[in-house]
Amino acid sequence: MTAASIGAATLRTFAVRLRTSAPVSARILSELASELDRGGPVADLLCSHSAVHSPLFGIQALAGVRLLMLSGKAPELSQRFASAHAAAMAGESDSTALLAWLAARRAIVENAGEILAALDRTVQQHQPKTAGFLLRGLTMIGAPKVRLLELGACAGLNLILDHYRWFGLGWEWGDKDSSVRLAAAGPRPPDLEIVGRAGCDLQPRDPADPKHAMILHSFIPPEHDALRWDLDDAVELAAKVGVKVDRSPAGRWLRENLVPPEERGTYTVIWHSSFWPYLTEDERHEIETTLTAAAGSMPLARVSYEPIDFRTNPRLTVTIYS
Repeated sequence: MTAASIGAATLRTFAVRLRTSAPVSARILSELASELDRGGPVADLLCSHSAVHSPLFGIQALAGVRLLMLSGKAPELSQRFASAHAAAMAGESDSTALLAWLAARRAIVENAGEILAALDRTVQQHQPKTAGFLLRGLTMIGAPKVRLLELGACAGLNLILDHYRWFGLGWEWGDKDSSVRLAAAGPRPPDLEIVGRAGCDLQPRDPADPKHAMILHSFIPPEHDALRWDLDDAVELAAKVGVKVDRSPAGRWLRENLVPPEERGTYTVIWHSSFWPYLTEDERHEIETTLTAAAGSMPLARVSYEPIDFRTNPRLTVTIYS
């Protein structure tokens, strides 16, 4: 298969996933796939980048288009997209979606550098609700004091889960005055204190930097209003809390930071989500070796919410090392 046919197939697969929840975005991806089939300036641009071979190509391409809207570099597209979204919500003709696609095509051609830069970025679908799976894992562990270390922490939104307010069936947990209010599944979490928190990422995002916040928003389709509002609130809160995320490969960072905690009775929990498939087998082995070696010197567990690969749904796993 050619690069164009591989990329077109990936775009169509992602378009099908978005068809119900984000119909205008899905139409743009479908038309973009057809553009790759036909060839031309847009196809030449996208196929010149190695991302066209990635199973995440559709997410990266849509994020690039979305970032043009957020940055104000594609005003016509923003206007056409809003009209198409309103028409879709009203169940009207999709002719406005075609106009949105044509505006997107022009924006891609006129902003080739920005699109290629978007294809260079790691996918960071960083949502505070993902921390709900971490909370479920911490509930299973049941430790009263936790030191939390996150691999692939991005902007650190999961590291501050105790600053959110969680609502489960018959229970609430977290900061009752928090601006971030999220639904949660599972049993009532125990009373626990996070006595330390830190994280690493190859491309950390600073929640206090508007450009970084904009990049995080680019990975949310414009139709997904609730996700955008949650991210807004979480980014603002994270900027106030000031959690630190180091720029570092995960294996090296873990070796340097996985030392016995200062406070006795503290359980160290390694957490990661949507991170494991990006690693090589050697990197995974390095992390596992570090965790196994540290298990004799501290209470240690790993909580992960990961897919087997980019094409499968994630699953929650809790591993107790000691």
